[in-house]
Amino acid sequence: MRKTTLVVSFLFLLLIAGTTWSATVGRIQGVITDKDTGEPLVGVSVMVVGTNLGANTDIDGKYKIINVPVGTYVLKISSVGYTGIDVENVAVSADLGTYINQSLSTSTTDLDKTITVRAERPMVMKDQIGTINVVTQDEIRALPTRGFADVVSLQSGVVSVRPNTAQLRGLRGARESVNSAELNIRGGRASEVAYYVDGFSQQDPLTGNSTTSISNTAIKEVTVISGGFPVEYGHVTSGVVNVITQGGAKELFGNAEAVYNDKYGKKWFSASLGGPMPGLEKMSYFFSAERREFDDRNPSAVTSDILPGSPDQLPSNWLASWAYTGKINYEFSPNVSLMINGNGSRDEWQEYRHVYLFDAGHAPYYLDQNLGLNATLTHTLNRSAFYKVSASYFVTERFRGDGVHREDLWAYGRPNGNRTFDDDNLFAEWDDIDSATTTLYDTMTVDGQLRTFIVGGDEGRMWDDYMRRKSSYLGFKGMLTNEINSENTIKVGFEYQRHTLRFYQHLFPKDVYRGIDSSGFLNVNRYGYDAYGEESDSEDWRNEAKNPTNVAVFVEDRLDYKDLIITAGLRLDVFDYNALRLRNENLPLNPDSLPATDSTIQTLEEADMEPGDVFKRISPRLGIAYPISDVTQMRFSYGKFYQRPELQNLYVGLDFMAHKIRTGGYYTSWGNPNLEPPKTTAYEIGVSHQLSDNTVFDINIFYRDVADLVQVQNVPSQPTSFATYRNTDYGTTKGIDFKLKMRRTQNIALDIKYTLQYANGTGSYSNTQGNIAWVNARGPKQTAPL
Repeated sequence: MRKTTLVVSFLFLLLIAGTTWSATVGRIQGVITDKDTGEPLVGVSVMVVGTNLGANTDIDGKYKIINVPVGTYVLKISSVGYTGIDVENVAVSADLGTYINQSLSTSTTDLDKTITVRAERPMVMKDQIGTINVVTQDEIRALPTRGFADVVSLQSGVVSVRPNTAQLRGLRGARESVNSAELNIRGGRASEVAYYVDGFSQQDPLTGNSTTSISNTAIKEVTVISGGFPVEYGHVTSGVVNVITQGGAKELFGNAEAVYNDKYGKKWFSASLGGPMPGLEKMSYFFSAERREFDDRNPSAVTSDILPGSPDQLPSNWLASWAYTGKINYEFSPNVSLMINGNGSRDEWQEYRHVYLFDAGHAPYYLDQNLGLNATLTHTLNRSAFYKVSASYFVTERFRGDGVHREDLWAYGRPNGNRTFDDDNLFAEWDDIDSATTTLYDTMTVDGQLRTFIVGGDEGRMWDDYMRRKSSYLGFKGMLTNEINSENTIKVGFEYQRHTLRFYQHLFPKDVYRGIDSSGFLNVNRYGYDAYGEESDSEDWRNEAKNPTNVAVFVEDRLDYKDLIITAGLRLDVFDYNALRLRNENLPLNPDSLPATDSTIQTLEEADMEPGDVFKRISPRLGIAYPISDVTQMRFSYGKFYQRPELQNLYVGLDFMAHKIRTGGYYTSWGNPNLEPPKTTAYEIGVSHQLSDNTVFDINIFYRDVADLVQVQNVPSQPTSFATYRNTDYGTTKGIDFKLKMRRTQNIALDIKYTLQYANGTGSYSNTQGNIAWVNARGPKQTAPL
């Protein structure tokens, strides 16, 4: 019985401990004093109206209310013998404290009354330890932006970059294109930014990118952290984007908007609805949906100069998108609540490529799909402690292929070859609109099936690349927060994630007419899919789906000592890639140097492989905030941060790898499961000063040192060399942020941000040295602007 009790207790502690989700709550705290004497008041009740949250002041008149969801509230302050006060417009942001200090009056004429006052969002955030930009719902609706990515791109330290098309198209296996501009924070790579929606990761672990779309009507707040990450944030080295969506309410509310522009072919419609669930007073809901249709995703005034025939729009640069969000809240009791939320998006789009100007229909076509489902149970143990447990599932998929044939793999077959470039070598060949020639077809039997292929006629050059990938994770995590006393608040954390990764890329789908037995499917890098690109869980060890796991635990103490605020934490990450690696990269098919007569040296055997390493990393974090006065705050932060590499740089289909090692041929790179997690060491110091009641000035000086970044490199081997990835890149970023913010006054708000930054390193992407690896060279290591 005793052993059973110990086991159950241990499992329960593991379950309730932890968080590596992003914060979705803040805190309200302050001091209540006597208006006449200035002395602190003991036992004053401070309640958050409409919730079960509240606290009583201690012997020093201090109170602290933790676990307050992001939003705007009314604070009710009351005590026997004093006039009550209702403080309206108390705004709470994720990861931050809202300080509300009040003085109570003993005036006998007002004892039966309640005074209502209006709080203003503080201009100086007293417990800010790093660079945090908070954009509220009202600000988002006033900005000429759509979606959280546009909002993030306006924040200090953020650079919005649309990758050079040459970078994206030049090499097989190089970086994929993105629907919108990539976001780089403080010189970091795009994959170093972590994206969360309602506390749950929305990133594709294969690429590090996020294609999630959230409607403006569904967004309550966007927080961008570009320095001084709290210890609960893992798998991030550059920046955190935290999107909090709307939730239900006790009254019905809704919103709808439509945007239409005929010149650029843009249609945009979104609607949302929330409120109490009819017949269920303990349940509330919120739902939103958005539809976008763009004839040109990136309209530009210079289009008419480069495309005389299309003065307003780029051809084949369209978008058709759906995005939806839902959330249900249910209160089992005043202390126990359940939140179920989900979000999804579906983006179909085509990418303009200039070489396809006169063959625009065949420009590459993309289909991005995302779905996230989460459930979180919150139990408030008392006014000083609460815990959360959650389960989450997230899946993201992408297809990329020819704009005409799309997902029909067999339609790519070209027995007579793909059309090449025209005589001036600037554009792909296009249809001859002056000719009466039509597309010619022929049928043949391939792998036992009768197939029809294009063998001639006027069809233009096809996009000869077929790729699909699918990444999902199942996660469990929890959080235990305990205010031990008025000075110390402890967090402990635990997270577990198991991923399922699938990838399929046919480098030359024009060859599918040859079939499997006649080398039509040799140039296919796949895992988790069968040879024809169908999702499969029955593949052998060479091509099975990949299942990396990561586990994290952390502990953090927040010390509020007089006016000094210190957060100190320690985080342990364990990365298990769960992959096989080559025993001998220089002799991959013959690691034991067997005689040439041995037939096994021409094939990849399981004995040629060995298990990869499990990586463990410890990250210390320290933050100090010191309010010098009511209008000035200084802060300092230091931390070490680790992030798993983009998982697409870890894995490869082993049949494909063996084929390329034996035959060589067209350049491509593949993953290396020996990659260590890149490391960032960051320092920051900042000052905030309130210039007036409505204006604040903010300055941050920062430095980042980045090591073990991933870069492609050629490996000499027998019988042919190959390109894979190594932890060889590094970089440094140093800079200064200025920010001047004026709160809305007489309908005018002002927000000016300026960043002066020097970001230098040996590579902006993991394929920066792709050309060097292609020609089997070793480039000199030298830094350049990132």
